[in-house]
Amino acid sequence: MAVVTRVLLAAVFCVSLFTTAISSPTLDSKAGKTLSLPLRHSADVPRHGPTDYLKTLNKYKLNVPEGLQQVVDAHKATNNKTAAGGIGGSAPADSNGGDLLWLTPVGIGTPPQLLNLDIDTGSSDTWIFSTDTEKDEVAGQTLWNPGNSSTAHLIQNCTWSIIYGDFSTSEGICYQDTLTLGNLSIPGMTIESATSVSDMFTATADMSGLVGLAWPSIIQTIPPQKTLLDFLPQVLSQPIFTVDLRHNSSEGSFNFGYIDDNLHSSAVQSVDVDTADGFWSVLHTGFAIGGSDIKYEFDQARSVIIDTGSTLFFAPDEAVSTYFNNVPGASYSYREYGWVLPCNSTPPDFIYELGDTNKNKVTGTVPGKYFIYAHSTDELCYAGLQSLGEFSAMSGIFGDVFLKSGFAVFDIANKKFGMADKHLNTSNAK
Repeated sequence: MAVVTRVLLAAVFCVSLFTTAISSPTLDSKAGKTLSLPLRHSADVPRHGPTDYLKTLNKYKLNVPEGLQQVVDAHKATNNKTAAGGIGGSAPADSNGGDLLWLTPVGIGTPPQLLNLDIDTGSSDTWIFSTDTEKDEVAGQTLWNPGNSSTAHLIQNCTWSIIYGDFSTSEGICYQDTLTLGNLSIPGMTIESATSVSDMFTATADMSGLVGLAWPSIIQTIPPQKTLLDFLPQVLSQPIFTVDLRHNSSEGSFNFGYIDDNLHSSAVQSVDVDTADGFWSVLHTGFAIGGSDIKYEFDQARSVIIDTGSTLFFAPDEAVSTYFNNVPGASYSYREYGWVLPCNSTPPDFIYELGDTNKNKVTGTVPGKYFIYAHSTDELCYAGLQSLGEFSAMSGIFGDVFLKSGFAVFDIANKKFGMADKHLNTSNAK
């Protein structure tokens, strides 16, 4: 465990860091476009903190604590028994247990076949359930049918495979087809059609796949194909997109090509993004806890990933333990593999600071109420703020719990990430 020296307005942490494609059509006829994509919030989906933790660990191929998989399997079995009319043995999640994911309607093909997809800044691949997918791995998802699209073309000798941390895989074949986002059509987009999918995706009936918005270097096709981030600068008025996730609400949106000034209430602060590993990675330089005058700064800034495809807010281990040591009734649960806190509490806010080598800063506040995430028992809730573990290969993954605390700007051309304040709903009611 790191040793922490704390002084007024500054604290230093001392801890080691663990630390053949085919041509595409030109898009001149579509240049100079903007669009806004509405989001659908899954308000009645029950949440389970350990399941969300496991999904993130598997996505990034991080070490899974011994016993976590068994906790998730037991929860799944209990839910299945309850759904079948049996008696469950755990406290039910609150009926407003949404914010697991926000889905966006996306058209694939000509004419467009509409699928609800998860827009994911933590991956580069755009892959979908389709009529190519094994039938026993489909559980209610809407399927894309390439045979019903006049613009679908199979890319010969192209395959894709994504191996997750639990050694499950999603894999398939590659097409080129038209991707439709709102009023914008992108011909020749790489569409990865799943022939087989991991159980974690089969279990999410509402979601028919992912749209990847991470950097092209980590696309999993063989040979490498163009990603959406390759196409967007050619078709947008400005090579940017913004993310406005709303707490327990479907009023948010992904906007492409412009910044809607009605969606934020302060100037956008931006820092440089490190794309070396293919992610939207930024430096987390420090934090503070609401109600305290003490600011904590890392001895060496921690690299964290901004990821719309992860649910929880995973901050560096030192920051998380320091925060919860200041929350009455909070404790680390070895049964849940995460921090829990009283469900009826009002946790302090988490104040973050991001930076870069050019001395730019982004500061903001994540409401403590967002950390009342999912019931563990009648009295205790799994927290929306967690760490990836003291010995994790990654310092942090700032997912949706973080992103819904502000208005986020992803600048493709300048490789910058920005945040601004916005009006926040902190109610945990639907």
